[in-house]
Amino acid sequence: MLPQPLIEKLLSGSTGKIQFETARCLRSRFNKNRCMHCLAVCHGGAIELQGRQIVFDVEKCTNCMQCTAVCPNDAFTGPTDFLADLQLLPKQEEMVLSCKKERHAQNHIAIPCIGSLSEPILASINALAQKDCFIDISQCFECTNGHCRKTLHNNMQNLANKINGKTIIRLKYLSTNQSGLPADPKGTKRSFLKLVGKTIADLGKEAANCKSENLVNPKNRHPKAQMRNAAALHSAFSIMPDERLHEKETLLSYFFSVKANEQCDCCPACTGMCPTGALKRKKENAGKYLSFTSAKCSGCGLCVQFCRKNALTLHSGFAGDPTIRQIISQ
Repeated sequence: MLPQPLIEKLLSGSTGKIQFETARCLRSRFNKNRCMHCLAVCHGGAIELQGRQIVFDVEKCTNCMQCTAVCPNDAFTGPTDFLADLQLLPKQEEMVLSCKKERHAQNHIAIPCIGSLSEPILASINALAQKDCFIDISQCFECTNGHCRKTLHNNMQNLANKINGKTIIRLKYLSTNQSGLPADPKGTKRSFLKLVGKTIADLGKEAANCKSENLVNPKNRHPKAQMRNAAALHSAFSIMPDERLHEKETLLSYFFSVKANEQCDCCPACTGMCPTGALKRKKENAGKYLSFTSAKCSGCGLCVQFCRKNALTLHSGFAGDPTIRQIISQ
């Protein structure tokens, strides 16, 4: 089954409603930030831009959970309804992710909505799945949040493009209505999004490498910690054996890299602004250096925006071990 530390990171929160913490919003952290991710995915009009600030109206929210999937700094969080079921999931059983509240089988996992499944989360689940993992979209066709099908389909296709035939995707659709989606040629109830590749081997491990430093300290409401997507990727990468090169390469494409040029003087600006602790400034032997850990980076870009010397650049993808801290300027 998927390890508990990973699942706790996949969907955070404790109530059935989406919660918005203004202090975590990138626009609140830095007044020149122009992040629009949540606005772009909200179909219910629950998220608005008033002046420069994001305002969330919980009464208008349809709980599609897409804002929780795209927010780089976890300002939007959702429920954890399916955690208990995941902990009981047998290793050798197929897994079904569904928004249906009733329990159909031991391997049925209730999620609030398919909109919560970001592309990095899908990549992480796919890498950790012991057998096929079915995403139930049978309720989506008549649901207020049916628009999430398109987002899910795009995320699945993007994941397939990153894999590029080097391995198989365990994630498949489960539906009785396939309007607008790839159909099962045999006409069975289980209709699959078939993507090329080879079978993923069993992982043979249960515990994720989520360290205690990532847990929230009640004395500090906003500790520097991994965000939801980064935590899932980190866990999946840590579990997978080195010989599964193609799978690790796919996961690495979802990590981020930060580079510093000669203009960097190792001032504390970027490290203070970084919400995850990915950037660290150290003094050693009368000198200073700036280091970066990709596994902690959410790709929010605050460091690049806040650097007055324009010394930093951020791009998707990482080469090497993302858990190892690298010196990028000294």
